[in-house]
Amino acid sequence: MLTPTSHTGAAILAVVICMICALPAVHAQNAPGTHMENGGLNGSLTHEDLEKLSGDHKQDTSADAPQDPAARAKAKSQSEKLVRDLQLSCELSDAQLVVAGTRRAPSANKAVETRVYEVACRGSLGYLLETQGTEKPISISCLSAEEARAADVAKGKQPGFFCKLPENKDVYATVASLIAAGGGSPCAVSNIQLYGRSESTQSEFNEVTCKDGQGFLLRTPMPGSEAKITVTSCADAAKQGIKCRLTDSGPIETPVTLETFKGALAQNGVSCKIGQIRLIGQEDHLKRYVVEYRCADRPAGMIAFIPLEGNTNAYESLACESAASRSVSCEFTPPN
Repeated sequence: MLTPTSHTGAAILAVVICMICALPAVHAQNAPGTHMENGGLNGSLTHEDLEKLSGDHKQDTSADAPQDPAARAKAKSQSEKLVRDLQLSCELSDAQLVVAGTRRAPSANKAVETRVYEVACRGSLGYLLETQGTEKPISISCLSAEEARAADVAKGKQPGFFCKLPENKDVYATVASLIAAGGGSPCAVSNIQLYGRSESTQSEFNEVTCKDGQGFLLRTPMPGSEAKITVTSCADAAKQGIKCRLTDSGPIETPVTLETFKGALAQNGVSCKIGQIRLIGQEDHLKRYVVEYRCADRPAGMIAFIPLEGNTNAYESLACESAASRSVSCEFTPPN
């Protein structure tokens, strides 16, 4: 049976190629094992800021105080507008006002009215949202807030804002459900650490370790991004040249690319100039990669079953007509 690329190679390569392009620049900003300070929202709100909010302006409410249904409904209505303004991928299920007051705006030498809301998103990560007077609101995910809270606690510091709504409180459980939904194995999460951020795709990568020793790289969209949530195991990431830091997934292997397949074809007697080549998938049983290629000087394509290093099964090449009997379709051969 053939495993299509939508389930293996192409999906993994797409994620990892993005990471390879993006992460070196990120590493310089966030070295392994370090966290951004929990200045709260994008490094702006600390515990001291929270105290200033309470002192400069009457604190309307806090996450630790019960809210009546009318206040909760008002918070949800106000948060829905912020979610739209920030273009968050969030089906809002609950919201509450964390604190309200005044603080000094980053771009203005004056105090502005500000409110911090926590929102829960159905089936996904929640967020902390902050208004900044007439300026654009800002936000962070509950996952980022939890990482920063843990870093503050580890340093003996009083943590800043973090998520407390019932749907957001257990961040590990939410991450475990995202991994399961993304095609990963069941994972009882034991640790989460920021791996890096990609400015080009507006994505955030977190390394997740499981109690059974597995590890995953979880890609989540940054606020306003249309990037999809994806999951790559540390074992698969190592095959693409990406090394997890918290999980020993073995040595980094040479990434499998289309150039890899061109080289394998040449080693198996294909001496023509390759005009077109694509990865179709990988066999479930023999684990050979299934590739369609077309020589530049020939109209018809061929199908090759390629065993890469460590795979002792035989190389095989078939015309498209013969490959059709194995449920492998050609795209490069013109129809009759």
